[in-house]
Amino acid sequence: MVNAGVKNTSFRIVTYTLLVLLSILFVIPLYWLVTNSLQVVGSASTFWPTSLHFENYKYALTFIDYWSYAKNSIIITVISVVIPTITSALVGYGFARLRGPGKNVLFLLMLSTMMLPGIVTQIPTYVIFFKIGFINTFWPWFFWALGGSAFSIFLYRQFFATFPKDLEEAARIDGCSTYRIFWNIFLPISLPVIATVSILAFNGSWGNDYITPFMFLQNDKYPLATALFSIGYVFPGQKEITMTQVQSAGLVLFVLPIIVVFFLGQRYLVEGVVSSAVKG
Repeated sequence: MVNAGVKNTSFRIVTYTLLVLLSILFVIPLYWLVTNSLQVVGSASTFWPTSLHFENYKYALTFIDYWSYAKNSIIITVISVVIPTITSALVGYGFARLRGPGKNVLFLLMLSTMMLPGIVTQIPTYVIFFKIGFINTFWPWFFWALGGSAFSIFLYRQFFATFPKDLEEAARIDGCSTYRIFWNIFLPISLPVIATVSILAFNGSWGNDYITPFMFLQNDKYPLATALFSIGYVFPGQKEITMTQVQSAGLVLFVLPIIVVFFLGQRYLVEGVVSSAVKG
C-alpha cells in the first residue's frame, strides 16, 4: 500500500510538472505580445520592458479605423456562430434519429469533407461568388454558415444518439412532430454541445480566418484579423511606417474576446466534447 501511494504521488508530481512546463510554453508568446505592446514605438523588442507605454493602446484604436473593423468582425462572427450552430444541430439530429436509405453513406461522405483542406476549394469558391456578384459582401459567410460544419454535425450526431428511444416515442404519442421533438426536447438539453460548437465557431471566425476575408473583401470591409496585418499604422502627417508595438497593442485587444469567451465557456466545452465522445 505504501509503495502504491508513493508511485501515485510520484506520478502526480511528474504530471503536474509537465503541465506547468507546457503551460509556460503556451503563455510565452502571449507574454511577448503584451510586453512588446508596452514598449517605446520603434524600439527593439525585449523580454523585460524597462518602461510601460500604455499610450500604444490609444494609438492602436485611433491610427486605424479599429472600431469599424471590429464591427465587421462582429458581423462575420455572428453569422458564423448563430446560423451553423442551428443548422448543424438539425443535420446532426437527422443523422442520429431519423431513418432513410443511404444515411450512413451520406454521413461518411460528410465526414470525409473534414479531410479536405479548405484552401483547396478557395479559388473555385471565389470564382463562383465572383460570378454571382457576392465579392466584397458578407453573403459568402451566410451561405457557408447555412451549410453547417462537418465537425459540429458530428458532435451533435454523437450526442443525440445517446438519448433513449423511449423519450422520442413518448413525445410522438403525445402528438409531437419531428421538428417539435428536436426544438422542444433535444435542443434544450444540448447546452454543452451547443456551447462547444459556438465556442469553436467563434474562435474560428474571430481569430483564425485571415486569408478568406483578404480574398473576398476589400479594405473597408476587412475584419480585425485581416486589417491588423494588412493595413499599416500611420502617425498623423507622416508616411506609413512599421509600428510593431502599436500593432501588438491592437493584437492584444483583438485577442481579449477569445480569452474571455474561452474562460467563460471552458466547462461547457469539456462537457460537450466528453458527452459527444461517449455513446451510450
